[in-house]
Amino acid sequence: MVPNAEGEILTPSIVLFGDSEVVVGKNARSATATHPDLVAEWVKRDMGQPTYSRPIRGQNLPPEVIQACILRKLKDDTLRALGGPSQVVITVPAYFDEPRRKATADAGEMGGLKVLDIVNEPTAAALAFAETAGFLSRTAAPKEEMTVLVYDLGGGTFDVTLLKLAPANIRTLATDGDVQLGGHDWDERLADYLAEAFRNTHQIDPRQDPGAKSRLLAAVIEAKHALSARSRATVRFDHAGKSLEIQVSREQFQELTADLLERTAYTTRQLLTTARLEWKDVSRVLLVGGSTRMPIVGEMLQQMGGIVPDHTVNPDEAVARGAALYAAYLLAKDAEGGSQATYEVTNVNAHSLGVEGIDQETLRKTNVILIPRNTPLPARFTEKFITKSPGQKSIVLQVLEGESSLPGECTAIGRTVIRDLPAGLPQGWPIEVTFEYGRNGRLNVRAAVPGTQQNASLELERAVGLSSEGIARWKNPVGSSAGFDVFEAMVQEVLGSPGQVGAVGGSGALPAASAAGATQPIPPARTPAPPAAAGQRCGATPPVAGPQPPSGPPPEAPPRESHPAKIRTRPKANGKNAQGISRAAVIAIGYVTSAIVGLGLGYIVLHFCRPDQFPFPPW
Repeated sequence: MVPNAEGEILTPSIVLFGDSEVVVGKNARSATATHPDLVAEWVKRDMGQPTYSRPIRGQNLPPEVIQACILRKLKDDTLRALGGPSQVVITVPAYFDEPRRKATADAGEMGGLKVLDIVNEPTAAALAFAETAGFLSRTAAPKEEMTVLVYDLGGGTFDVTLLKLAPANIRTLATDGDVQLGGHDWDERLADYLAEAFRNTHQIDPRQDPGAKSRLLAAVIEAKHALSARSRATVRFDHAGKSLEIQVSREQFQELTADLLERTAYTTRQLLTTARLEWKDVSRVLLVGGSTRMPIVGEMLQQMGGIVPDHTVNPDEAVARGAALYAAYLLAKDAEGGSQATYEVTNVNAHSLGVEGIDQETLRKTNVILIPRNTPLPARFTEKFITKSPGQKSIVLQVLEGESSLPGECTAIGRTVIRDLPAGLPQGWPIEVTFEYGRNGRLNVRAAVPGTQQNASLELERAVGLSSEGIARWKNPVGSSAGFDVFEAMVQEVLGSPGQVGAVGGSGALPAASAAGATQPIPPARTPAPPAAAGQRCGATPPVAGPQPPSGPPPEAPPRESHPAKIRTRPKANGKNAQGISRAAVIAIGYVTSAIVGLGLGYIVLHFCRPDQFPFPPW
């Protein structure tokens, strides 16, 4: 909400790793056409991945490092305007999963910021609207509650969120989105159209030259902005001594990108279905993100729901203003036991949390959901496991995020390894594992051993991302104001440090379980349930996502825990049936029998078709 060093409110998320300095923002954008190999952009799409999508000056940098350079620029500009901030709130797309949220928090730490919290961008935008509408005050708020749909189409990501606004209460109902869809995809589509026209005219494809492609995208962005204001725009592009001037109409542009817009419409319809609402239940539609300035976006939403989109909030500034309001809310909530907070904010988790198990009937791996998506945060679920063997020392669980029943289609957060169980535990001793989502969507896992004086140590070994040691090592390169020559030397020092894998500077691949007695999950019951990673599982009823309450703040509910009652022992999955015949033997006999029958039938068919070559019977 304060101008940057260039005197502008918006700072483009572009980083130029120049020889003399690392440049962020507007001044880095011009280099995309001349030195694209020195520039990183759209890094938000790569958050949660081991490395940025392409090398920068030959180095495979973690996306957290590039994002940290952007956040450092914002920090420096804020210091000039306001003085030193002690704590900050960072906004992320609502559909960011937990690894992406952790990567964002790590980037803030590397950028020299103390991250107070992370908040979803649609929630922040709704806060800005709620402030304008008076909902943040119990006395001045409208008498009627309001259901708001926030349609957030930014440059790199898309989110759509439903929120319930009541006096002094902002409650998220459901959220959905696509972290690989944004205004940049509209730019790429128009750039491809113009590149094909250039190739057809001059037999040269400008997309083969990175510099030419960057110049083409710059011309396309300018044309897209023009088409938001008028019905036609002229694009002139020069490459390899050739030039092309072509006129593009708004209708052409909309036709070229119709499928992209339909993807957002589909997600919006799915969100309403998930929340068990209809368009008649929606009071307002808020447009957030610069890409919502395309006229077709508002027209589509009005056609879908019959509601004219609300333009009360500035699509560029609403998220930043809402983040500031959320920071004030958190500080007031922490002050004097929360007595200073004048309103409440409740978020939901965008993805279900589960663990990897094995279905006992099919013997296939399955995702067993513990905390369903769109559960109000904070949310907690405690699962009870029992040891599989006497003296067992470790338990291993694979933690997943996602809706699919197939673990491979979910995000692998990492392995939860419970080490140093008390010595001498008998077979069947209960172990409690608690999974907890904070209000910011970050995961915390704890373990306890009931009936003993000793707690089990627990370690979450993440599948991707930087270790705490890696974050500490990257702080110095990110915090330096020197150019890439110095930055590169620091990078090489980091990459050569112990614990750094390849050119990532992160935790690398998950290590194999090394503790003695570490046990992988065993098959659960017929209805997929959390796998007994340590043996069988205590009787428990998984949480079920029910309908959201119609209005008002969510009631105080006790943590969802499994029943600590009597242990329900499952049939041991030993691979044999009641007669003791091996499952593998049964399968093998079935395959052989099928093959013999198939060959016989095939020969009979051949005999009737060619009796001269295939006499009957064959013997």
